[in-house]
Parts: sequence; structure tokens; C-alpha cells
Amino acid sequence: MNILVIDDSKLMRKMVSAIIADAGDQPYVASGAEQALLMLDKKNIELIFMDVEMPKMNGFELTRLIRSKKRSWIPIIFLTASTDDSHLTKGIESGGDDYIMKPINSVVLAAKIKAMARIVNMKKELDTVNRQLLRLTNVDALTGIMNRRGFNESLKRDWKNHTRERKEISMVFLDIDNFKAFNDNYGHQRGDECLKQFSAVINTQLKRPMDTLARYGGEEFVIILPNTTLDGAALIGSYIIDALADAKIEHQYSPVAPYLTASMGITSSRFSAKNENMFIQQADQAVYKAKKQGRNRYSVYEPL
Repeated sequence: MNILVIDDSKLMRKMVSAIIADAGDQPYVASGAEQALLMLDKKNIELIFMDVEMPKMNGFELTRLIRSKKRSWIPIIFLTASTDDSHLTKGIESGGDDYIMKPINSVVLAAKIKAMARIVNMKKELDTVNRQLLRLTNVDALTGIMNRRGFNESLKRDWKNHTRERKEISMVFLDIDNFKAFNDNYGHQRGDECLKQFSAVINTQLKRPMDTLARYGGEEFVIILPNTTLDGAALIGSYIIDALADAKIEHQYSPVAPYLTASMGITSSRFSAKNENMFIQQADQAVYKAKKQGRNRYSVYEPL
């Protein structure tokens, strides 16, 4: 484990670090709040030993600050010479997890490290399982791409980044042309295969990890393009039209073409959407415009 020792005493830092190293773990040290916060930003700290009485900011105050800044839980064990019950209570209420009394007993400290290591490892396993479950809840079971729930979360995050960084964000909303006719004539099993093929074709046109393709519902799909201009989104729209023409997913019952096509609506943050919902509405309105113009094309949102 990576263990951070925060203490204004150089001797105490050196002694605790030696015990940590003897236990086979990696010690890091900080003399106070400023160094500790820098270390927490730079290193993957998994356990903290914290002195309670320190100048400028004591251990309780620093613990509260760490808990407010760090989303992930890091066990914090206080190092203190006080045996006052109210003092101990205050430490736990501030966010601490345990105490070790000074002078430090090397056997006790080594035992605490082993106990916390077990808890940290269990938390890692739990986090892994939770990430897998979260991924499953955000993935469309049929196509394997992101589902509506995942899309909503991604758009919320990307929209927040756009608001903070003031970088343009664009969206492409896709609706497969005449998909009902496809299902009615080829059957729903072929329809499901069609959706898989369609999403795979669209995915090949996205070259950056930050770009997000999601199944919005039924035969509707949506692409979020952070840090992308309106012209860049339009270029992707034209690539998608060409890719579908090359793929030639058969659709003999479409009046548009003998293969699968899509109508696309494109919008950008330059049109001053006030929030994510308005952003989606703009793209959706542009889809209807593309349909009215003959389908198998993209249309850019036009403010009223």
C-alpha cells in the first residue's frame, strides 16, 4: 500500500515511515496540510496516518478538508497523545477511522496496517464489481453500445465540461429511415441484427475516445461530440452517409434506397442551448427537417 504520514515532527515521520517500510509498504511523508494535499493529488494514497496537533491546520480540520475534496474513501488513522474521550469523539466525527496512541508502538502500528490493508483490498474488489455493474446498466443489451441512461450521464458530464471550459460541443441525432417497414417485412429478428450492424457502422466513424455513441431508443441513436465544431459534426454526418452506402445493409422496402439509410440532425452549443434537454431538442428538430428534405441526409439546426 501507499501510506502517507502527516506529522509536523520530522522524528515521528521518520520513525513511522521506517515501520511502514518494514511491513513491505511504501511510505510518503508530509509535514502539514499543504504538503499532504499536494501528495494526495500526485500519488495514489491508500492509507493515512495523521498527527492531531499540527500548526496552521490541525488533524481534525485537515481530515474534514480531505473528506470534502476526495470522492474515494481513504482510511485515516490519527496519531495522538490525548486520552480524553471528547477528543477521540471529535476525531471520529471529523472523518477519522481509528486512533493510535503516542508514543507509537511498532507492533500495534504494523497490526493496524495489516487490518487496513484487508479493508482497502475488499474495497478495491467491491469497487471493481460496482464498476462492472455500472457499465452493464449503461450498456444497451442488443447493440453493445451505450444505452439511454448512459447517454444521459455522459451528456450531463460533457455539458458541464463545456460550460466550464467554454469549448464548443456538438451532437448528431440519427433516426434509421423506414425502420418499421424493415421490421414488418424482414421480421423482428432481422430487425435486431440490422440495429447491431447499423451501430457497428456508425461506431467506425468515431475516431476519438471522448466521442460517445448511444442508442437513444428504438431505431434512434445519438452521438455526443465534445470539443467539436458544427463543421466537424457535419463532416462526421457526411462520413456516416458514405459508410452506410458502402455497408449496403439490405432494405428493399425503403423508398429512399435499396439499403439502410438514416436521417440525421446536427446541432452545436453555438446555438445557445440553455441546458442539455434543449440541446437534444435542437438536434431532434433538425432530424425532422432532414426527413422532410427527403431522408438519407443530415440537416443542421436552424434557430427560429
